[in-house]
Amino acid sequence: MTTNHWTPDDSQQAIIDLAGGCHLVLAPPGCGKTQILAERVRRAHDRGVDYGDMLCLTFTNRAARGMHDRIQQNVEQAASERVFVGNVHRFCSHYLFENHVVPAETAIIDEDTMVSIMAMYLQEDEQRVLNSHDRRRIYSQIMFFSHFMEELSHGFPREYRQHPDCVTPDDVRVLRMLCQAVGEAFTADKMMDIYEHNDYYTDVAQSPRFDVGLRQAATRTLLKMRYAHAYRAYKEQNNLIDFNDLLILTYASLHDDKGHKRYPWIQVDEVQDLNRLQLAIIHELWASQAADGSNDATLLYLGDEQQAIFSFMGAKLETLTELKGQCREAAHHLHVNHRSPKYLVDMLNRFAVAHLGADPDLLPVPNNEEAPRPGDMQIRDSHDIDCEYQDVARFVRDEACCQQPWETTAVIVNSNTDADRLSATLAQLGVSHFKVSGTDIFTTPQVKVMLAHLSILANEHNFIAWSRLMHGLHVCETEASARNWIRQLRVRAICPTDFLRPTDDTYLQDFIQTYDREEIVVFDTETTGLNVFEDDIIQIAAEKIRQGRSVAKFSVYIETDRPIPERLGDIVNPIIEERRHQNILTHGEALRLFLDFAGNSVLLGHNAEYDYHIMDHNMRRYLPDVDWQQRHPRCFDTLKLMRLLRPDLKAYKLKILLGELHLEGENSHLADDDVNATVSLMAYCHEHGRKLCESQHDYLSTPAMRQRIERFRRAYLTLHDEAVKRMYLRDDSNATPALVSEMQHVEALLKEKGWWRDVPKIDYVYRFLTGDIIDISSEPSLKEQLDHHIMELNTFKEADLCSSTTIPDRVFVSTIHKAKGLEFDHVVVFDVVDGRIPNYYNDGKPYLLAEDARKLYVAMSRAKRQLVVWWSRTKQLSHSERPQRLSRFMECVNDLFS
Repeated sequence: MTTNHWTPDDSQQAIIDLAGGCHLVLAPPGCGKTQILAERVRRAHDRGVDYGDMLCLTFTNRAARGMHDRIQQNVEQAASERVFVGNVHRFCSHYLFENHVVPAETAIIDEDTMVSIMAMYLQEDEQRVLNSHDRRRIYSQIMFFSHFMEELSHGFPREYRQHPDCVTPDDVRVLRMLCQAVGEAFTADKMMDIYEHNDYYTDVAQSPRFDVGLRQAATRTLLKMRYAHAYRAYKEQNNLIDFNDLLILTYASLHDDKGHKRYPWIQVDEVQDLNRLQLAIIHELWASQAADGSNDATLLYLGDEQQAIFSFMGAKLETLTELKGQCREAAHHLHVNHRSPKYLVDMLNRFAVAHLGADPDLLPVPNNEEAPRPGDMQIRDSHDIDCEYQDVARFVRDEACCQQPWETTAVIVNSNTDADRLSATLAQLGVSHFKVSGTDIFTTPQVKVMLAHLSILANEHNFIAWSRLMHGLHVCETEASARNWIRQLRVRAICPTDFLRPTDDTYLQDFIQTYDREEIVVFDTETTGLNVFEDDIIQIAAEKIRQGRSVAKFSVYIETDRPIPERLGDIVNPIIEERRHQNILTHGEALRLFLDFAGNSVLLGHNAEYDYHIMDHNMRRYLPDVDWQQRHPRCFDTLKLMRLLRPDLKAYKLKILLGELHLEGENSHLADDDVNATVSLMAYCHEHGRKLCESQHDYLSTPAMRQRIERFRRAYLTLHDEAVKRMYLRDDSNATPALVSEMQHVEALLKEKGWWRDVPKIDYVYRFLTGDIIDISSEPSLKEQLDHHIMELNTFKEADLCSSTTIPDRVFVSTIHKAKGLEFDHVVVFDVVDGRIPNYYNDGKPYLLAEDARKLYVAMSRAKRQLVVWWSRTKQLSHSERPQRLSRFMECVNDLFS
């Protein structure tokens, strides 16, 4: 928390003070939304709203991080961590796992993995499809159709369906004819029947009852339905969901189960970019009455209709119009632009009135009356676009020489091709710059392998991470074949880390043999907290098991000068009362008694990784002469065993497992009871695990399998084992975070193997994580850094680097969509000609023309001081050239430029 010296203006203060009911705030660029949203969190808590009852949602992860950073400046860090801040998809992921709606081992796939799955069914080369815009579009339509059928099966209202246009008029004619051919009415239920029984209706389409003129169209429709159904089935079989599934499953769960947590205080930023289903989820999440029964529950939307440019993602401007109607009595406006000087604000206001339908009475006013200097507002032109690339690049180079070192310049372009060509021209002129367009650095195969390695260290059961790693390390030829192999392992309760063990036995085989032949000490600890490095153990309980029979029990309570939590979630911590009736031992005395009890036995616990490592660090503090890991090198974990044996389960907490599996025991948060429960769970793992051991042996013993395993070991064993050894090392003297060092180890391995393709600016990723994301002083170990950041690591985009103070480049090239939300001192908007802005193909389509106008508004409003609009006078044709004109959108503001 830092001291906050910000003083809001009157319109900002009015928004900060809003409480109770549903509100819509319209906020043009530069009005200080992020500061307002952060301050509202502090004020709400002052009024009695618990931080855990607050929900802050945005459209992008970048905006969420900005809001979270501001909140941390306003409130204590521990409190700020209890406020959920993130985009809607991230919240849905949190909701689905937290409420056990999906299996705990479910993985979220991206578009590239979707393509890989589809290519497997369509028997196409996935890399060729990824490189083909047309094929990717066809694959996307199949995916959208799969989602549409899911929405239909859940009975979603029409307006909540995300991509209804994936059902074409031809599809509708075919479906109607199929229903007519079987004497049925065309209904949603009948459409589901066709979807679920594709083979039967394919025969119907070839029968005399079906219109022969529609047979070709019927083949296309039924194939689309077949592949959509196969895509859904593949995800279900492998515990996979995609980003649209996150929304569908969350809305369905919230709508059907009113018992899940609702939030009495919600604020939503960038609402104009959300689709109707996302807004429906937010509405379901809002507890319109506060917990105390009052009407103080608050839902606040912030948006700007002039920046609605994401219709291709399902966002519709009509949604914001509808919200304005719903909040007619509670619609508010921010009036002061704190980003740009008067000359830029005046130009944007005039543009907004002329093309965006803005109300002149509600336009923002600047708080900076600075007059433009020569060159601050320019319209420049080139002969044609080839000359324009050269002219713009030289202009940026020459201007950069006169700018202050901290000033930034952005060239904002309309297409990825423009970005690539302009970037190449800047490079030829020796202008260091950062390009934000096209293939994102975080989606390159090399970075994906890095993130897969980190994800595996965080969770060795991550299906998609293993698939990417196996492909990236050339163990499998394609991601599809890698996924197939990982699935074959999963159904046999094998994890790829089994192949990295010092013996040939799998983890399950080792457990079964140990259970049958050796003595196992089942143990559990109760502690003062979850920090394995610093918290104290305050109870140890254990039970010796020999061939399934109990032979001895152990329990001690231990002193501590650290505070003991009074509550564990929603319940009173039972150990506080229990300690009043027990003999309390010193740390050293209790730990030695446990060592004597355990002897040389193998250890076992539930979530044993935590117990094992907090025991290790307590030994280091209180019995420094004992090497815990040397005394007890083997420790089994029933949590890992259950994940191997039952990957279908939705949760693996001990209490839930006891109920789900109907086992004896009680999870009371007292170590004695937890040990008894773990003994029951261990017996279940033994009974069900022994049935799989023979299947494991047969599968792994073939020559082809042994060769693949050996190839995997050669590629990954050293990297993995060294990383595991480093997991719990705390070294805050190292300037490079452990997580970044781990990524660099992957880079070194790929280079050594000859598998590294050049990734320009990879050092920028390292700098960004080091300077902006990871705090070595508070999270020095790899384990801590993974626990805190693995989720967001998989959400970063190149645009996140633009606002980083660690990036040396001061020149940026970005497409309009990726520049949204960013700001730069100097902005050049590239090739603003009729035919591109607005697009030639949008003529006669008022809705798309309006969005083109908003795109230009977004591009120009990125400027904080200087704005240059550039265009080309001619377009080169095959044997001639055609004159062009400056975009018609600029006519209303031409006189404001020099």
